[in-house]
Amino acid sequence: MKNKIKKIIVRVIKYFGYKLVPISSASSNFKKLDSTALNENFDNICHNYENLFGEKYGKIPKNEKRIGILKDLLGTPPSEAYFIINSIAKTEMIDGDVCEFGVAQGITSQLIANEILNNELKKLHLFDSFEGLPKPTTNDTLKDDIFNLGSIEAYAGKMSLPIELVLNRLDNIEFPKNRYVIHKGFIEELIIAKRQFPKYVSFAYVDFDFYEPIKIILEYLNNVTKKGAVIMVDDYDFFSTGVKIAVDEFILENKSKYELFIPKKTFGCFAILTKLED
Repeated sequence: MKNKIKKIIVRVIKYFGYKLVPISSASSNFKKLDSTALNENFDNICHNYENLFGEKYGKIPKNEKRIGILKDLLGTPPSEAYFIINSIAKTEMIDGDVCEFGVAQGITSQLIANEILNNELKKLHLFDSFEGLPKPTTNDTLKDDIFNLGSIEAYAGKMSLPIELVLNRLDNIEFPKNRYVIHKGFIEELIIAKRQFPKYVSFAYVDFDFYEPIKIILEYLNNVTKKGAVIMVDDYDFFSTGVKIAVDEFILENKSKYELFIPKKTFGCFAILTKLED
């Protein structure tokens, strides 16, 4: 945990243009910082970051549990997480529920759930096969070999995690069981039945990694989102080329309907689509 928090602090400090340098032996007391001190430093950085982020991208609402969840994030850096938080806040009054497509171990699910915990009008819909990644298509070329597997085909079935991890994380923040639905299965199968699918979606976080499932879900979301709704797609121009291809094709086909925002890569690799019309 100590090393994990340290890595997060280094990443956030780097964003502000600073870096950590080795300290001299005379500062040996600093080397003995325990986890409490690291936690306090991370808390302070987050509070300052929220203020700076809010000045540029929109106010971040206060939340007591948020920082504890940020410390546990794995695949999603805190800088990207704040865009999730910001997008949820911006869509608070937009008609529709909140969705995550591709939940993995459920830490981002917990983050999203925590941000809508006090908004009883919002339900949370979580989609995952819980069988790992599907087979890639010809549009999926390996761009970043994150697990050093050597080929995109080798990733089929990877990232398979038990559903209990997600359930436990939702229980940890006491998210009401009647306010979330877990959709288990590959999206091409789920989309046919559409059992308990939301009528409208105000915010969606898409982390499906490959071209085909992202293409399917973007087409679905296009029909259930209203003006002001936000779709955030993770791994844009990262890991598989299919993510960027799917998003770029969708925007080209619907360019009058959406505003596309691609951040600097210091924030993370993702795309934000804001709907401009119903």
